[in-house]
Amino acid sequence: MPDSRGTRSIETPPSVSPSRLFGRPILEPDPHHVWESRVVLNPAAVLVDNPDELRILCDAWTLPSEEEARLMHAGGACVMLYRAQGERDEARDMAPSSLGLAVFTPELEFVWRRAEPVMRPNESFHDLGVEDPRCTRVGDVYYLFYTGYARDGKDKGRVRICLATSLDFLHWDLHGPIEGDVNEYPNKNPALLPVRVNDRWLLLHRPMSGPDAMTVHLAEASDPAGRWKSLGPLMESHPYREFSKSWIGAGGPPISLGNDRFLMIYHQGHFKSDGRREYDLAAALLDFRRTDPVRVRIEPMMRPTDPLEQHGNEELGVDNVLFTCANYVHRERLYIPYAGADSRIFGAAIEMDELVGALEAGG
Repeated sequence: MPDSRGTRSIETPPSVSPSRLFGRPILEPDPHHVWESRVVLNPAAVLVDNPDELRILCDAWTLPSEEEARLMHAGGACVMLYRAQGERDEARDMAPSSLGLAVFTPELEFVWRRAEPVMRPNESFHDLGVEDPRCTRVGDVYYLFYTGYARDGKDKGRVRICLATSLDFLHWDLHGPIEGDVNEYPNKNPALLPVRVNDRWLLLHRPMSGPDAMTVHLAEASDPAGRWKSLGPLMESHPYREFSKSWIGAGGPPISLGNDRFLMIYHQGHFKSDGRREYDLAAALLDFRRTDPVRVRIEPMMRPTDPLEQHGNEELGVDNVLFTCANYVHRERLYIPYAGADSRIFGAAIEMDELVGALEAGG
C-alpha cells in the first residue's frame, strides 16, 4: 500500500491478527491494595520454563505448593512485572506508579499475585513513577529497563530510561538512569534485544524530543548494562488519512529468529484533529544483515475493539488504547500481554508460523 498521507487507511484489515484470550482481562486493579486500587497496566513478562529454575523462583516467592504444582504441570510460568497506580498522593499531586509481581501459566491463566509491590517510586530518579518496564534475560540475570519519572527541580517531571537487575524478580539492584547519550532527551520505551548482533548489544528506545523524536531509535553497547551510544532512528510510523499525527514506540523485547533476524511487536499512537487518540499494536520483521534492518511490517495488526479497551478508568480518561511491553514464545505460539485503556491487563496470542509467514510474504 502507498505510504503517503491521505492514501493509507487505518481501516484496512491486516493480513493476520492475534486472538484475544479468555474474553476478559487477565489482571485487574485490587481495591484491597492501596498501591494498585485504581489501574494495572503495561507489564513486562518473562517465560520461565526450566523446571529447576522455576522451583528456585517458587521458593523465593514462597509460592504455595498447589500453585507451584500447577505451574509445573503447565510447563512453566509467565512472570509478570506490571505497572500499577492506586490512591492519589496529595504531596506529589498525582498517583505515582509502582511495579507489582504476578505469575501466570504460559497460556496466561492467572496463578498468583504478590500483595506488595516489588519496586516503589521512592528513589530520586523515579520519585514520581516506575513505569512501563521491559525485561530481558541475559545469562542468569533479568535486566529490567523502565521509564523513570522524576521531579526536575520543583516541577514534574523528568523522564529517563532506567535499569534494574535481579535474579529472582523480588530483589532488585537499582542502577538508575542508564549511562550514555540516550538520556540527553526525555526518553521512553526501552527494549533490550535478547542476543548480541555483530558482538554488540542493541537497545530500542523512543526519544520524546530532539532529532527524529517519537520514532523508534537504536542504541548499542558492549554490555547489556551500557554504556549506550545512540545510533539514530530505526523506523517511524506510517501516516494515515484518518489522523493528523502518528508515532510509534517499542513493545516487548524483540524475539530472535536466528541469523540476526527478529520479530518486533510495537505500538502506534495517533491523534485525530480534534485531539482524540488511538493506540494500536503492530509487527515488524527486522534483519540486521541488511543496511535497512526493517524488512517489512504489519501496521496496524490489532486495534482497540473491546469496550474495556476503548473505555478505561474514568478519572484518568485514557481511552482507545492497546499498549504492550512484553511478548514471548511458548509451544510455537507468540503470547502478548497488553494493557487496555491504561486500566486492565489482557492477553493475546498468535501462531508464530502464521505471523512470521505473513511478514515474510510482504505483510
